Amino acid sequence: MEYGYIPAGKGTVSNTMEYAYDDWCLGQMAKILGKKDDFHFFDKRSDSWYNLFDAESGFIRPKDEHGKWVEPFDPYHTPGFTEGNAFNYSWFVPHNPEKLIREVGKERFVDRLDKAMEQSAHANFNAAGDNFSAFPINHGNETSMEVAYLFNWAGVPHLTQKWIRAIQEQYYGTTPYDAYPGDEDLGQMSSWFVMSAIGLFQMEGGCSEKPFYELASPRYPKITIRLDGKYGRGKTFVIEAPGASKENKYIQSVTLNGKPVNNFKISQEDVLKGGKLVVKMGKEAKVSHH
Repeated sequence: MEYGYIPAGKGTVSNTMEYAYDDWCLGQMAKILGKKDDFHFFDKRSDSWYNLFDAESGFIRPKDEHGKWVEPFDPYHTPGFTEGNAFNYSWFVPHNPEKLIREVGKERFVDRLDKAMEQSAHANFNAAGDNFSAFPINHGNETSMEVAYLFNWAGVPHLTQKWIRAIQEQYYGTTPYDAYPGDEDLGQMSSWFVMSAIGLFQMEGGCSEKPFYELASPRYPKITIRLDGKYGRGKTFVIEAPGASKENKYIQSVTLNGKPVNNFKISQEDVLKGGKLVVKMGKEAKVSHH
């Protein structure tokens, strides 16, 4: 609160990123409760991650208590990041990915993320056991689990579809020995798999005033989610993905209750009402140009 970030040597620099997200969640709650002053207070503080953003390198960097960058800087090895490195944490702005992408620069962002995925794929998305600083992305730990979905936000959803399938197929095993090579904290690796396999995800953890789901790449031709009419919800939400298979991983078109969806988001309210999402799948990536 004194510095607007956690200075190197006074605590864990990476907590700055996590506190920013926490503050945003509090802000959203305040907004829903009609507490405007609290909303503005926390919402403003949720931008504190930006105090450690280095525009030149496009990375989150440690600063000292005088506001000076810690030198030298290496995104892999400069200390200050819990179970990770600056590379891992620089993607972590789940409450404002648009600003992060804009500040890094869309082209540099997509290029860097795609190359990081390629590099991490060689290690099966698992940073060589507990050597957290070895790779730019380590799906085996919390700091990297949302990263593949950032392509959606950068206007290249086909890359989200490509990489979440790659992570499922390369990273998750099928025996008691290799099912979860990473940190299965409170079931979060399994829940990532389940959500990704049905083709829905929430970057901001469902904490926004009006939560939404992001679309990805459903693995199965038909998925039925039972809502059972509880809490004012509908009976079922059905996801039909004609042609879905290992090869057919790319979305060709989407309709929700018969109406075309031209974005990568659908509202949580619509999902919980029940209904039908039809996601046509194909082999070729449908590259968007907007």
